[in-house]
Amino acid sequence: MSEFKQQIEKAARRQRLFMLGFALLGFGFLLVFAGGFLLTKVTPIQVTPSEAARDADVSVSKGLAVYFQGSLFSFSRYPVVEARAPGFAAAERVIEPAEEGSTVQIALRELPAELRVTVTNMEEPINWFINGSPVSTAPSLTAELKAGTYLIRAEHPYFRPEEKEYDLARGDQVEDVLTLERASGVVRLEVTPKDAAVIFNGVAVTELPAEIELEAGKYEVSVTKDGYAPIEDVVEVTYQQSEVTRNYRLQMNPAYVTVSASPAGGRLTLNGKSISADKRLQLSASQKYYLRYAKDGYGFQEQEITLKPDETRKVSFDLSLKIGEVQITSDPPATVMIDGQPAGETPLTVRLPAKTHEFVISRPGYQTVRKTMALDADAVRRLDVILQTEEEVKLAAAKPVYSNSLGMEMRLFEPTSLTLGAPRSEKGQRANEFLRDVQLTRHFYVSATEVTEGQFSPFESKQNKGDTYPVTNVSWAEAARFCNWLSEKEGLPPFYRFNGGRYQGFNAQSTGYRLLSEAEWEWLTRKANRSRQTIFPWGDDAVIPKGSGNIADEAAKGKTPFYVPGYTDGHAEVAPVASFAKDKNGLHDLFGNVSEWVHDYYSLIPPPAGQVLRDPLGGSSGENHLYKGASWASGTLSEIRPAYRGSASQGSDKIGFRLARYIYGEAK
Repeated sequence: MSEFKQQIEKAARRQRLFMLGFALLGFGFLLVFAGGFLLTKVTPIQVTPSEAARDADVSVSKGLAVYFQGSLFSFSRYPVVEARAPGFAAAERVIEPAEEGSTVQIALRELPAELRVTVTNMEEPINWFINGSPVSTAPSLTAELKAGTYLIRAEHPYFRPEEKEYDLARGDQVEDVLTLERASGVVRLEVTPKDAAVIFNGVAVTELPAEIELEAGKYEVSVTKDGYAPIEDVVEVTYQQSEVTRNYRLQMNPAYVTVSASPAGGRLTLNGKSISADKRLQLSASQKYYLRYAKDGYGFQEQEITLKPDETRKVSFDLSLKIGEVQITSDPPATVMIDGQPAGETPLTVRLPAKTHEFVISRPGYQTVRKTMALDADAVRRLDVILQTEEEVKLAAAKPVYSNSLGMEMRLFEPTSLTLGAPRSEKGQRANEFLRDVQLTRHFYVSATEVTEGQFSPFESKQNKGDTYPVTNVSWAEAARFCNWLSEKEGLPPFYRFNGGRYQGFNAQSTGYRLLSEAEWEWLTRKANRSRQTIFPWGDDAVIPKGSGNIADEAAKGKTPFYVPGYTDGHAEVAPVASFAKDKNGLHDLFGNVSEWVHDYYSLIPPPAGQVLRDPLGGSSGENHLYKGASWASGTLSEIRPAYRGSASQGSDKIGFRLARYIYGEAK
């Protein structure tokens, strides 16, 4: 083979090797590209708001990634995407690995428009308004606003307001200048008196009334006249108040007066108003004034004065003592105090300064009388007094019926005499009902009903039947403590004395609440409002009238040891208070329903023969207390008689109580 042919074949082999290498290189590149494409992450990018998205420019600011047609093709982690749009602030967004493949939003913030408005030739603050709302007071307006249309208004008191509308786009920077026109107005002046001198802003006004046309602004006014107090004023004309009217009235210069008065301690008045002596007082000139000085016991003096402008005058008053006489009598004779000092016993005649004095006429056991009387000079007055006992005064003021703080109706009684107990010949009489003559002298109040559970509950809960039922199962001491509690509640002195819960006695002079005495209870049921004393509340006949009260009737057969045959009251046991009609005294349930605790200790000692007991309250000590009256369980003749005397050491379901109280502390 020739050398040329060998060279040609050698060259062909090199070419085939080159082509083979190039093919292998291309194939490797394709393998790398395919592998890289498989590792690329595609993340959709969304720009908000929609107004920004239309013109947004999105680019990759950091990382190996490509943005194309709304999607980001990233070849590395944590690429940074930047978005821009006209009228919006640029924003960057780091794409986290967890966000790759999901839609990522880039929110652009809208750029505000900047508006600056000034006013030509104005250095004073302007009142600026945007769309009718005040925003600032300054020489110029600078504001950042959202895109939109705005009405800008500039105001100054001395210029006509100017308004202009601006249509602002995002990111706009607008500057503008407004020109305000000076406002004008009129000032009208009138002056009294007419010949007063008027200076307006430094220039004399020669013709009045005056009408001055001028630019808006502040102007000084001075009005003067000899003998008159000057007037200095400032008037202001604005675009809102273009017409100003002033009617000046000069006041004459004041006058002065100094008043001295003797003796001291009286009342000095100027036109009826109190003033102080020895002080310089300012008065209006050419006006009438009336000065008056008066002192008790000295009479008075008056002066009329009229002063000239700038005049100073001294006025003096000098009063002399005046004497009056009073003759004082009283029935019965009593002690007299005058102005807090002892004056003697009535009848009494005294001479005193002719003024008002306080007279106090008093006598032990009688209501003190206080009188105020003015004595006249050289005249004789009389003071005649009839004294009343304290009991008479309190009785005169006492109401026949009143309602206390718990709503109880309290009725007033004037007691008389009676005979307690019953003779041995009376059917049903018991040995403890010995006869006793009693004289009751003290007026007293009695509750119209027995105390109810509802009335007792504020003191202590005893709810068994209901608010309208009489409270029972109450011991005598509990009833007495309730009386004291109610007395203190109403500001009355307690009747009973307790020491640490232990009963210690009572105060017979107290007007506080208490239990009825045995004598009072029996007087109410047998003698009060009756022509004579009776055995029963209705009379002397043992037959019980229909509807008299709640006792052991036919319905109690089998429930109580005894019952009253043929009598029906409609209640097998205790009934609500006032279920039966009032008795002659206007009281309910003195006969029947529940027996009632009375004040007295139980005693079996008869009084001495011929003794009359006066307002008896029983002994000061004992074991048991008395209760009086029949109850719903009473079915014998002995028990239904008011003379019946029961004793107990504790409460039961058959015993309640009612209230009483004296109206004065001492017997007649």
